[in-house]
Amino acid sequence: MVIFIGKPGATPPVDPAAGAARDALKDKTPVVLLTGRAGTGKSWFIRELLRKDPLTPQVVLAPTGLAAMNIGGQTVHSFFGFPPRPLLGLDEKPNWFFTKNVRALRRIIVDEISMLRADVLDAMDKKLRQARKSIQPFGGVQMLLVGDFYQLPPVVRGDEARLLEDAGYSSAYAFAAHALRDATVSAFELTEIRRQTDPVFISLLQSLRDRRGVEEAVAELNVHCHEAPRLPSPVLLTATNAVADQYNARGLAALPGAAQVFEGALQGDVPKSGAPSDRLPAPMQLALKVGARVIFTQNDAEARWVNGSLGTVRAFEGEAVRVRIDGQDDDVLVARSSWPQQRWTFDEKTQTMKAEEQFRYLQFPLAPAWAITIHKAQGMTLDAVEVDLGRGAFAPGQTYVALSRATSMAGLRLTRPLTPRDVQVDPTIAEGLQRFT
Repeated sequence: MVIFIGKPGATPPVDPAAGAARDALKDKTPVVLLTGRAGTGKSWFIRELLRKDPLTPQVVLAPTGLAAMNIGGQTVHSFFGFPPRPLLGLDEKPNWFFTKNVRALRRIIVDEISMLRADVLDAMDKKLRQARKSIQPFGGVQMLLVGDFYQLPPVVRGDEARLLEDAGYSSAYAFAAHALRDATVSAFELTEIRRQTDPVFISLLQSLRDRRGVEEAVAELNVHCHEAPRLPSPVLLTATNAVADQYNARGLAALPGAAQVFEGALQGDVPKSGAPSDRLPAPMQLALKVGARVIFTQNDAEARWVNGSLGTVRAFEGEAVRVRIDGQDDDVLVARSSWPQQRWTFDEKTQTMKAEEQFRYLQFPLAPAWAITIHKAQGMTLDAVEVDLGRGAFAPGQTYVALSRATSMAGLRLTRPLTPRDVQVDPTIAEGLQRFT
């Protein structure tokens, strides 16, 4: 998930690319691709667009349930009614409900586009053309594709890579979709970084992102961040859920007393398959003790904390948890929160797209913070970060995502030295994006 995170009340990034992208949207450019490094405000751009342009019939979608919940939108598969399988050669006629909804649609916003597969984007194009009876790309619906292809990639399992190759895809990334060959695409890259201010650290992260001068960058990061003094109350980022769970279990067990377990709940029209626990923004069984380290997993409406704020549990008060946020003198009382999973429909009365809640997840916006996975940390800003890659990163962009959560090298510690092999960048990304620049 990519959410723009700053301190409460922080001013948004000022970036010429943001203005140019807004102009392209106003000029009805068929496809607008907005990319940018970690911390440049991509999801802030989406929120501002929705706030300033509420009358345009538009929907916000994301490739995964977690990303959809964090952006307040709907998954691509849910909105389009796609089956959970490769969508090569999909030839299912759109039903009446979908057709009614998309005939009035003017724009689709897809966040975290790096995780959307090319065959899914092509299936979106085909279904929109059918429903709107149009030969235009995406049936004439304007597409805003937002994300960073150098971060987490699409999931490709088993023989799916071979199937995609046999179908003529140069890669699994969305930019390889056949639908983009005939569409007019305007690409913009946000470059004003808000998360870090040290130009040296920014340059090192850029080297990891692009895999240019990576040996020198890795050596420099090892000098500053490996065997550095232990950080006060860091979050450990790990590659797998299993390792994160082990760290959190040890951290909780080291505290005295019995844990209080708070059960999360799903309400509404929940899919038959339920919601996988690793895709929930807070644990279904949230075990806490006084003294437990926690991380906030949602922005607070009153701006008392942001997604990624760290703290320590101080007490339990009825149906609330009292937390002292790092760096603050007073406690905050945290109540249960909710994450709606939206379903977009067309409101004939107002002639606008309307977000109806399909189901919601109820839980405290907290998670154990001794460790979290790199995947769940995407979009967070952390002042104190330890990175444990174990045997190494297993996906392109994973090391870059982990290190770029930190605000500075002083707040970053490596549990083992990085090696150039830890820095994986898919060479097809640069090649695939060239035709849009």
